[in-house]
Amino acid sequence: MNLYGHRHSAWSSNPIARCLSALAFLLASAAGCSAQAQSGAIYGVMMFDVAPGAGNQGVALVKQYREATLKQAGNSGVTLLQELDWPNRFIVYESWRDQAAYDASEKAAPAAELAEKLKAMGAAPFDRRDYHVISVGPAKPAQGGDIVYMQLHLDVFPAGTEPTLAAAKVVAEAARKGEGNLRFDVVNSVKAPLSHSTLIAAWQSRKAFDAYEDSAYARQFRDVVGPLLGSPYDDRLYVPIN
Repeated sequence: MNLYGHRHSAWSSNPIARCLSALAFLLASAAGCSAQAQSGAIYGVMMFDVAPGAGNQGVALVKQYREATLKQAGNSGVTLLQELDWPNRFIVYESWRDQAAYDASEKAAPAAELAEKLKAMGAAPFDRRDYHVISVGPAKPAQGGDIVYMQLHLDVFPAGTEPTLAAAKVVAEAARKGEGNLRFDVVNSVKAPLSHSTLIAAWQSRKAFDAYEDSAYARQFRDVVGPLLGSPYDDRLYVPIN
């Protein structure tokens, strides 16, 4: 049997048939997907580029931001990421107790100061968005310094939102059981357009990530969401900033 419990057959060996079969399953289970959005936790995803050659300055900026943000009421964590082989691109991934805490952070000094400093050195529009939880499990402790993160932003046609979130929940739960996985978070936009979601995951090594990419559950996830996408499938690799 495959990930969704279908027995192998001539029908299931056809790629299009497999996609349609998986999609039918996900549509059947999608109704409960939004309802299971856990607690009231809110995740902030901040993305920006700095000018070429200014990567070290960017690292210093996000470290200052993290130090200040961790002291804010309602903050429960800040993860800093720098794109692999593109050191002037950054992600700040934050968790907040609830929407009120996130909203307060929007008006607080750390976010305002970071946005102001980026005006002089930014190489892309400053982007910060809030997301609610679709599927977030406990992070595992990392060992060694070869950790790699994946960030995947999904922009689907509105009708594809629920099956995409259902598929993302399935692949996240499967990936967390995979060798070397440290975390796999699926979050969905709080504000319109609600068809935007972000997946952020980490593995102990690049080898472990490559094994995930080649897994049956990751391939099936791509088969399902591919026809639903409103923009290209764009997953990127990052390293953590300690």
